[in-house]
Amino acid sequence: MDNNEESNQGTNSQDVFGVLWNALGGASVDIIAVCSVYSCTKCDCQRSNTIVPAADARQEVTLSDWLPYWFIASSRQHEAGSARFVRNSCRFVRHAPPEEIALKTSPLGQGIIRRLSSSNREIRMAARDAIVSYSQVLPGDSSAVTQTKQANQVETMRIMGKLEHDLHGPSIVVEALALVAGSIGQIAQVTGDAMRSVLPFLVRHYCSANVFLRAVAMEQLLAVSQAQQVPLAQLLLHFAGSIASTLAATLEHRTPGAPFMQCMQMLGTTAPAFLGQFQAEIVADLFIWGNDTALKAVAGILDVRLPVVCVDQAASIFSRIFLMDEQLMQQAMARFVSLLSAESEMDQAQIEVNIPGLLRSCSVKLIFNLVLALGEEALVMRQRARSAVATVRCILDGSSEVAGSQGMADIVQANSDVGAESSELSAFMSRHILGVLAYMNELLREPGAASQGEHRRKQGVRAVGGLIELLGEQTARHTSNVVATLTPALSGPLAASALDAWVVLAETLQAVKLSADQVNALLVPLLGAFIAADTDRPAIAQALDRVVALHRSAIKKHFAHMCPVPEHPLLATSRTVMHKLGKR
Repeated sequence: MDNNEESNQGTNSQDVFGVLWNALGGASVDIIAVCSVYSCTKCDCQRSNTIVPAADARQEVTLSDWLPYWFIASSRQHEAGSARFVRNSCRFVRHAPPEEIALKTSPLGQGIIRRLSSSNREIRMAARDAIVSYSQVLPGDSSAVTQTKQANQVETMRIMGKLEHDLHGPSIVVEALALVAGSIGQIAQVTGDAMRSVLPFLVRHYCSANVFLRAVAMEQLLAVSQAQQVPLAQLLLHFAGSIASTLAATLEHRTPGAPFMQCMQMLGTTAPAFLGQFQAEIVADLFIWGNDTALKAVAGILDVRLPVVCVDQAASIFSRIFLMDEQLMQQAMARFVSLLSAESEMDQAQIEVNIPGLLRSCSVKLIFNLVLALGEEALVMRQRARSAVATVRCILDGSSEVAGSQGMADIVQANSDVGAESSELSAFMSRHILGVLAYMNELLREPGAASQGEHRRKQGVRAVGGLIELLGEQTARHTSNVVATLTPALSGPLAASALDAWVVLAETLQAVKLSADQVNALLVPLLGAFIAADTDRPAIAQALDRVVALHRSAIKKHFAHMCPVPEHPLLATSRTVMHKLGKR
């Protein structure tokens, strides 16, 4: 590049910046001037356009193109220009290609969220509008874009929770977070996973001692109720399990006029009935949060001694402890033992805390909780879950002499590498699989399954794949039980996760000599799901192709007893392979 070209490029860059700064800084230039920098002729920001078209139906502008100008948003000398840039970022997002709107991987989005903690209220409100644009599903959005934006809703709530924890900021900053939560609640699906984060967030601030935040939170709760066209009491009742621990954490302030008692009246229930219904989640959460005052209050309302409450919910508490990192696990276990011992001494009842005995008393539910963690999206949580299962196996199968947190520390250290004992772990899981699958079926298919939320049920289906990996070849003995658990999930929103687990099952059984019934158990449900499905047929056909390819030998051996593959273009590969195997 010669000097003239470099000079021209620098001039053009300065011209672009000049237009940008004039449009966003102080001059009264319409935002369309900014879009014209990128020749955007279909901008939805025009005043005459009241219907926002779909993101993927407009001319796309790469979000990374705006990053060089991010210093405008962070400028403290031109806060009016900063606020305008941040507010108009929502226009950038609406023009962005679908692959760039995922909040987890968007530097622009991460920067906008940080502006929620600005000392300037105009910038905070602008950041609220901009960050919500990542999550707002627009008319005509494709299914892929819609799923990305729904994931953005959950991610926004997760980041805000961390931001609030790190901030310890004044109520005026927390107000912006509550306003974002309310906006997310208004655009989220009423039965979606985002709502399970929105309502606890707002309820927690409604129960705070700050009168200003209580008013803001209630205002947002009412706005969410109105937008979703669901009465607030009914909305809270539907998500009672999600807000139970949040409400219970305020019990140290239990008075007739306290928010907790007001929520009980709104829900049309009593404190003992509410706390008793969600006792497992509440007790485990309060213990992990270290809120011993509220924990004792819960025991008092339930009219049960605290050690009894903790022992009754040992499975939930232990599963949360075992999923911590090693250092925090040891500290939590020591605190649990101390809590039980101290309360026992206060009641003048000497109780020796026997960790192995407690684990045996709740072993099946504990193992299920840990298996469920195998379906977590985060790799570190899946690794912790596998290590936790190995630790529990070691305690239940052997070390009966273990007592207290020190013995636990030795066992955790000894089981930091679970790869060497995979055979023992497989045999251990084989002995408990029926109980684990019974709890899993309850999660996925019982009448209360819908209230568990799609995210938790998807986690359960993914966890079945993790369970199969733990079982290894031992899975062959339980093929029919595993298939019975996965089959209902092959249709509907759980189909993708179920098909992944199905392929894991087929791969795990590849080295096992299967009977004709076992091979058909792998084929028939997929064929049934294919026939009944509409949109999931290509994915089901791919899974069927994989099963047939993995078990060619077994299919050939038992071909006379195999279920035939129907004629269909998507099933051509499986049908051709089956036909060739039948001729040999």
